[in-house]
Parts: sequence; structure tokens; C-alpha cells
Amino acid sequence: MTVARRVLLVLLTFLCVSASPLAAGATTSDDLATARENLTQAEAAADETAAAFSAADHKLEQTRTDIANLKQSIVVTKARAAELRVYARQRAVFAYTHPSNSLETLVDSKGAVDAARREHLLDQANQTDNDVVKRLAAVNDQLKSQQDDLEQQEHQQQAISDQLNVKLTALQAKQAEVQQAVDDLQHQLDAEIAIAQFADAKAKAELEAERAALAARQVVSTGNAGQIVPTVVPGPFQCPVQGAAYSDDYGGPTGHPGIDMFVPIGTTAVAVKAGSVHFAPNEGAGGNAAYLDAVDGNTYYYAHFSQFVGADRTVAKGEVIGLTGMTGNATAPHLHFEVRLGDVNGPTTDPYPTLKSAGC
Repeated sequence: MTVARRVLLVLLTFLCVSASPLAAGATTSDDLATARENLTQAEAAADETAAAFSAADHKLEQTRTDIANLKQSIVVTKARAAELRVYARQRAVFAYTHPSNSLETLVDSKGAVDAARREHLLDQANQTDNDVVKRLAAVNDQLKSQQDDLEQQEHQQQAISDQLNVKLTALQAKQAEVQQAVDDLQHQLDAEIAIAQFADAKAKAELEAERAALAARQVVSTGNAGQIVPTVVPGPFQCPVQGAAYSDDYGGPTGHPGIDMFVPIGTTAVAVKAGSVHFAPNEGAGGNAAYLDAVDGNTYYYAHFSQFVGADRTVAKGEVIGLTGMTGNATAPHLHFEVRLGDVNGPTTDPYPTLKSAGC
């Protein structure tokens, strides 16, 4: 074989070898872009479904409140009706046992002035009886209207509850789609990193950083007291939970004081800032709750824990403090998260902008 033919053969071999990674790199790069877009869309869909679920959940809560208030009003109205019926019955008995007319009143009286007074009192009593009868009729009408409203509200409550179950199923499906999109993106990042290590050290480092951030965003379901979960976005505030679907459901008609972050039962919850945490087991509607008195002077409230991690203590930012659940008044597994300004009794503020800026 001549020298020229040997050189040509080496060049062809080199071109074939080098062309394969380039082609593969282009293919995996397209797949990576697609995987990123799929994750973005899946997360947006999950958040949208979470918003629909929260709206229905708050509507159900408002309906329950309306029903409780209506039942209390019915109790009061029934008591008032009972009082009026007793009074009307007493007046009827008195009228039956004390028949009288104007002539008898005049004859029995000692004088014209006394007779006039007695006649006036009798007229007043008769008018009072008429008023009582009218009031009793009005109260009975009010009671029937309240009972009709109660029946309607209870039907509405059942309808909303049925809708809520459908929305919960949809939310869980969207959360599963997000997890699948995360897995797909991780695999594509692994493929891209494997290619980049032979060609571009800078690109490889950037891809590895993206994969690490993606891993930090995944739902964490293990943790011990003292364990620190890394933050996704550097800064003074850390996400209380990772991988949550949520919306800005603060305030609204029910005056919702926090944000509901939907994650599976057993998801690790961490201290959003350094401070001291104390736990409140079975604290009413919040179930197992935690209060984080942070170094910034504010109190961060966590509700519906399935389990506390560790005891009351001083904690660092990112330290595991509990596992999420649905204790207390909860229709789905989630973390209810509040920011109370100044201290535990301070006014609440919308945590949504802070959560979003922290990459939650």
C-alpha cells in the first residue's frame, strides 16, 4: 500500500469516527430541548390543575361554613317560633276564659274614665295578639326559607365534593406526568453529558449543573433530624417542599391565609430559613402543625404534617422538620404554608411571589 493510500485511509477513518458523535450530539441535543419543553408544559399543566382543585376546595369549605351558619340560624328561628307559639297559645286561652265586650266592660267599671282605660287596654291586647300572629307567620315563612336554602346548600356541597374527587384524580395524573418528564429529562441530560465529555468541558459542566438542579427539585421522601436538603436557587429563602404543584390561592372569598402546595404524603418539608421550630400536634384544622420563628423576625407556618422530624429545636435553612400529609382539615395530601409578619400572631402575607422566586 502506497503512502498516499495509507494517508487517505487514515483520514476516512477519522472522519467516520468523528462524524458519529457529532450526529449523535445533534440528535440528543434536539431530544434534550424537547425534554425540557415537555417538563415545562407538564409543570404548567400540574399548576393549572392544582389551581382548579384549590378553587373547588375553597368553594367546598365556604359551602360548609354557609351550611353551619344556616343551621345555627335555623336553631335561633325555631326557638323564636316556639316562643311566639307559646305566647299565642296563652293569649288564646286567656281570651277564651275571659270573654268580654264593651258593654260588660262599661257595666263592671266604676266610672267612665275607668271604662275607657279598660277599653284602651283591651284594644292594645287585641292588637298585640294580632301582631304576635303576624310575627309567628313571618317567622314560620323565614324558617321554611332557611330550610329550603339548607337543602339546596347540601345538594351543592355534594356536587362540589364529587367535582373535587374528579379534580384530585386529574391532579394526581398531572403530578405523575411531571415526574415522568423529570425522568425523561434526566436521561437526556445523561446522554448529552456523556457526549460532551469528549468534546466540550464547559458544556459538560453546564449540563451537570442543570442535572444537579433538576435532582434538587424532585420530591424528597426521606429525611432525618439535622439533615440539610440543598436549595435549588441560591438565596436567603428555600422552598419548604420540592416538586409541588400549586397556584396563588392566597386570600379569595374564603380569606385563605396561605398557599396549598400539593405533594405526595411523606414528602420532606424543610425550614425555609434559619430559626427555631416548635411543633403543635393535632392543632385543629391544621392538624399536625409546625411554627418556624425565623431569624428574619417572621413566623412561617406549616400545616397537615403526617409526621414531625425531630423535636422543638434551633434549625438551619434547609433542615428537615417534617413529612407532609393530610392531617386536620385536608381533602388531599398537601402542605399548607403561611408567612406571618413580625411573629406568630402577625398578619399574613401572600407567599406566592417568594415561592416562585425561589424556584419552588
